[in-house]
Amino acid sequence: MATYVNLVNEVLRRVNEVQLDTGGNGFSDVRNLQALAKDAVNASIREILQTSQEWPFTIITYVQTLVAGTGTYSFPNDFSKVDWDTFYIKQLTSKGNDPERLPVINFNDYIRMYRSSEDTGGTSGRSTPSIVYQTQETKFGVTPLPDDAYEIEYRYWYFPNDLVNFNDTSIIPDRFNNVIIDGAVMYLMRFRANEQSASIHQKKFEDGIDSMRRILLDSPMYVSSTVLSGKYFNTNTGTK
Repeated sequence: MATYVNLVNEVLRRVNEVQLDTGGNGFSDVRNLQALAKDAVNASIREILQTSQEWPFTIITYVQTLVAGTGTYSFPNDFSKVDWDTFYIKQLTSKGNDPERLPVINFNDYIRMYRSSEDTGGTSGRSTPSIVYQTQETKFGVTPLPDDAYEIEYRYWYFPNDLVNFNDTSIIPDRFNNVIIDGAVMYLMRFRANEQSASIHQKKFEDGIDSMRRILLDSPMYVSSTVLSGKYFNTNTGTK
């Protein structure tokens, strides 16, 4: 992945300005246009990431260790969106439970069908969680309440922090560096109050994001068939 200093230097080359030392010397102390170029790169990356919550390069697998008697858990601080279809409970050797995917229900169904049994069951009602429910916060819940430190695995899309150090790397794949640069030049021109040039680069930036979406988000590998129950058709190979 491209480093922060290399992206900034590409922006500076585009506007025919002095580039920065690729070894990082003085990178954190630059001022004026070089500092604006740094801000522009981060602004461009943020805008690309904000156009979708499901970029494939922002999804990671996370494991939550449960606490006996605790039903709700917060998502990580960098959480953007969770894939509710991926919740999976691992086997806890001391309990001998079956590892399995956990179905998900909404909060209203949890209140209607399960909440009262948790309130009246006491410690005797605790067991291996078999259902995940969505809360009305940035959390998820499990029921029944866990009786031990089970591990729940799930996948979520995250939103990375801004680039800071000269050798920080962009999360966006290198083949889309041109999109980052077009966006950064757009922001740089706006910082310099050059709206005509900013508008030209805005069109290229928006077209680049549309291209990223077509390549990465709009081409599902599998299509579920409603005729052949339980089978999938692979659009790449033409096989079932």
